[in-house]
Amino acid sequence: MLGALSGLLLHHGLFIKGEWHLQAPTVAVAHLCAFGGIVCLSWMLVRPTHRFEMAFLLIASYLTTLTSSIIAYWLFFHRLCGFPGPRLAQVSKLWHVWKARHSRNYLMLQNLRNQYGDFVRTGPSELTVFHPEVFTAIDGPRSSCIKAEWYDILHPQMALVTARDKGTHASRRHQWNQGLSAKALEQYEAKFRAHIEQLEAVSEVTDLFYWFGFDAMGDFVFNKSFHMLHSQRWHHIVVLLQRALSLLGPFSPIPWFIHIAFKLFPRVWLLRDWFEMLAWSELQMRQRMKLPQDPHRVPDVAHDLMEDARTNLNHPTWLTGDNILAVVAGSEPTVVVLVGIFCELGRNPTHAARIYQETRGVDLSDPRTLLRNCSYLEAVITEALRLYPALPTGGNRKTAADSLVIGGVYIPQFTTIVAPRWNISRREDCFVSTEKFLPERWLERPEMVRNKAAYAPFGTGHHSCLGKSLGLDVLRLVRARLVDKYIIRFPPGENGDQVLNDMRDQFTSNPGRLRLQFEPRKKIQSGAR
Repeated sequence: MLGALSGLLLHHGLFIKGEWHLQAPTVAVAHLCAFGGIVCLSWMLVRPTHRFEMAFLLIASYLTTLTSSIIAYWLFFHRLCGFPGPRLAQVSKLWHVWKARHSRNYLMLQNLRNQYGDFVRTGPSELTVFHPEVFTAIDGPRSSCIKAEWYDILHPQMALVTARDKGTHASRRHQWNQGLSAKALEQYEAKFRAHIEQLEAVSEVTDLFYWFGFDAMGDFVFNKSFHMLHSQRWHHIVVLLQRALSLLGPFSPIPWFIHIAFKLFPRVWLLRDWFEMLAWSELQMRQRMKLPQDPHRVPDVAHDLMEDARTNLNHPTWLTGDNILAVVAGSEPTVVVLVGIFCELGRNPTHAARIYQETRGVDLSDPRTLLRNCSYLEAVITEALRLYPALPTGGNRKTAADSLVIGGVYIPQFTTIVAPRWNISRREDCFVSTEKFLPERWLERPEMVRNKAAYAPFGTGHHSCLGKSLGLDVLRLVRARLVDKYIIRFPPGENGDQVLNDMRDQFTSNPGRLRLQFEPRKKIQSGAR
């Protein structure tokens, strides 16, 4: 009786209120200690024949009542009970972990949409919304939504991307804006152009673009390249980073479990890679802070962030998180879109031919010139961002004390909202021939775009991607250079299907292998003559 009463009181008096993911390690340890204490007391106070029986009954009644109370609340009394969805998902996100165990969350969500419609309850207090108005609703200027619990993943470190408090986010974004001014972007582009010049064709295009992305972002953030383009080999830290990020595929739905694992098992399995990655990142920033000022050195984005850290004495908390997120957020999305673009160029050479003709006589080293004069090149980028989003299903938000209305549907307060870009950008009622790569929909065929609200690759409002301008400039420069230099084809037996068939959802997209043949244009032309 005492165990059952304790379970009910804890659920309705404590656990039913607020967020508990950050306290999950403490709660787990407290329960283990309490259970151990019960066993010890039973050993000392109860007759030998009933010692363990008494302890077992007390613990079992507590766990049974607590679990039953939680399940009954989720199923019959929660504010989301009126929304359709899998029964097991309404009880626990562990169901979602099982379904996403192969890091194919975007496909699982598409199946749920086909079965349940545009508003699906995918967790006890979570809705996945496939309606195209969701992006403006959760991130628009009038939205009161905050970032969901997932964004505490770096706790106690902090980063601009993971800052959940709006005031904190706005203050940190101001610091980043200083480092990403128009003048600063021109200087940073010099760094990126140096890496673009190193791009030489290799058949393993996925590797090539990953090497480029991380080399450029390492230089951008740390003032230190990984030199993978030069060595044609993966840097061990980038391999470590990739392994650590693979945790986010299956375990992103349960941030409370991630915090338990980080606190209690920091050196086990891939968790060790995660903490080695964080330690390396902090070391790089500390070394970067010790570099003397050099007026002849092209600045990196860390300069303004470090000045703020010196002023506010908070560099251990902010800088480690910020530079890790900058490297990942700056390199992986670029890689995804580049892989998608060149996959489509290999499938349909007319796209590359049209870009090649459009860029004749244009300064290929100036992204602004490319933007002004190469409309088809821009349309190819836009279409690739639609079909190959950097965040397939990530970017969860949470309604605050105010409720929300999306597409005429009332969303209760304190609800986690998932807005899966991969699925929304493929809605037939938003894009004609939605699965096809058709850049002309953004040029001479505007009727093929039925609802532009479904297109939000960089987010909207104050949570939009801060590096959007730099990222687009890099995409323009890389694509213009390679298309100008090479004829692009698939090798025998390849068709690019692996890119999407093997894509993994690890918060950011991790595309499958892409293999291409690059033939120098001058060689082709001289042969023809």
